[in-house]
Amino acid sequence: MSLSWITINPRLQDGVTLVNSLTTESFIQLLQHITQSKHEHIFTQEQFVKLKESLGLSPTNLNLLIQSIAHIFKQSSKVIIKPTVLQRQLVEDIKFDSEKAEEFVKVWTNTTKDQFENLESLLKLNKVSWELNLQTSSSLHSKQVIPNVRFKLELSNAKVQEHETVVFELNEAELLHMYNTLENIQNKLDIIQHSPK
Repeated sequence: MSLSWITINPRLQDGVTLVNSLTTESFIQLLQHITQSKHEHIFTQEQFVKLKESLGLSPTNLNLLIQSIAHIFKQSSKVIIKPTVLQRQLVEDIKFDSEKAEEFVKVWTNTTKDQFENLESLLKLNKVSWELNLQTSSSLHSKQVIPNVRFKLELSNAKVQEHETVVFELNEAELLHMYNTLENIQNKLDIIQHSPK
């Protein structure tokens, strides 16, 4: 089963079962620590051992619990969704206890509020122009054509009347990578657009 923003697999369901086994207070503390962590390793070894002992979980289950919470939070932070819809999906589709889902949404709302407020100050793309340059044979490579694309992006911020131009060049492999990335983004947008509200 999948939602537009997350794939629900048996491993994630096992992690949610562990979430539901926590007290609400333990879940809130764990969720806040995970969401506030800026490091690759969310817990130090010492913190991990203390947490394992306080929750009475095996290292494997504790890792699954942490990874599941972090994954659900990260994925839910990548989409624009109403808090009420997120809470309903957490309960009905991901099988969170309603109390845990409510607390998750509170933390999610506070964390993502800053991200959404910053959207207004982001630069807006006004114009894209490009040119294809072909480097033909040289003294080193005869009869070889090397394509190179130069993009020029004109950006603006209406809020502060700021304009900026970004120019970058891509070779064939880089252009293909960019195309595939944009195609993936479009596919995700299509899924979101056609998913039930």
